[in-house]
Amino acid sequence: QTLRRPPPLGCQHSSALACALRSNMKRLCVFASHLLPQGSKASSCQSSSSSDSSSGSAPRHGSARLWSALRATSVAAEGIERFGEAEWAMRCKLAVAYRISAHYGWDQLVFNHITVKVPGSGGAPNGHYFLINPFGLRFDEVTASSLLKVDMEGNIIDHGSAKGPLFKQGFVVHSAVHAARKDLICVWHSHHADTTAVSMTKVGLLPLSQEAISFQGCISYHPFEGSAVELAERERMASSLGPINKVMLLENHGPLTAGGSIEEAFVYMYLLTLSCTWQIKAMSAVGGDLSKMHVPTGEALERLYQRAREGRDKNRDHVGQKNEKYNDGLEMWKAVVRMMEDKHGAANIYV
Repeated sequence: QTLRRPPPLGCQHSSALACALRSNMKRLCVFASHLLPQGSKASSCQSSSSSDSSSGSAPRHGSARLWSALRATSVAAEGIERFGEAEWAMRCKLAVAYRISAHYGWDQLVFNHITVKVPGSGGAPNGHYFLINPFGLRFDEVTASSLLKVDMEGNIIDHGSAKGPLFKQGFVVHSAVHAARKDLICVWHSHHADTTAVSMTKVGLLPLSQEAISFQGCISYHPFEGSAVELAERERMASSLGPINKVMLLENHGPLTAGGSIEEAFVYMYLLTLSCTWQIKAMSAVGGDLSKMHVPTGEALERLYQRAREGRDKNRDHVGQKNEKYNDGLEMWKAVVRMMEDKHGAANIYV
């Protein structure tokens, strides 16, 4: 079955579409509850917004606009019919992740990958299935239905709408982590220029910024073995990552982040690439002479680590108790999703 391209968002108030919406509203509400980030509420499930209808524009909140775009098309229903509610929700979230990666330069034309385990596939014969981009599409061309579904042996379970091939190197890197770490749902790998440059240095990531300090003691390194074409490297790569860490620099290759959700892997990639960009700029400014840089060491560095650890406690003082009820990473994710929907149009991503 080929998924049809959705109508423009401006068509959402036509009488024919309104009729279709009413008939599918209950089903799509269930879908939206899976798709929205944890802690978000799809208020549109209760009733259509009169203010939105009068203005003719999508609401500003990213999750609400996402809901509006999905309920306004038949594509969501078709996606649910083909892939199931949970998988379609994950496909939509992964599709926007690819647009995010393209926006920040975490891609290399048609190379690099973001993958996520398919919900409920743990009992499959060859272990969890995971979703991956078909080789040949740019990251800003990836859509929810175009993603490949593969198993841990490299078999394509569903070719998606793009019907592109599976890129072996991407499979090797991502299956290594997915197979070894049951706690990780998403794996995000890129060849971001500054971060790859840092991976080529013997000093690695230095504690030069708040963001970089947050990774100290919990970042892994994997020795360079050339192009990832050997299946045997998967075991060594998993060993390098270890049983706890979620961030790894593949030496002379690039960054890899992972998480129990797509949002978590995104936050790590965002902070890691930002840290490396600042490090490259700082080292360039002093000609690579570390003696001319403010690199915390000894007791000073330990105090910075301690403050970073204490900073995670949002109840440490009365100001935090009254105000810090937010989830930093979730707010970062929601902000960048809104950015991608504004840039590309939700109807061009979740299709």
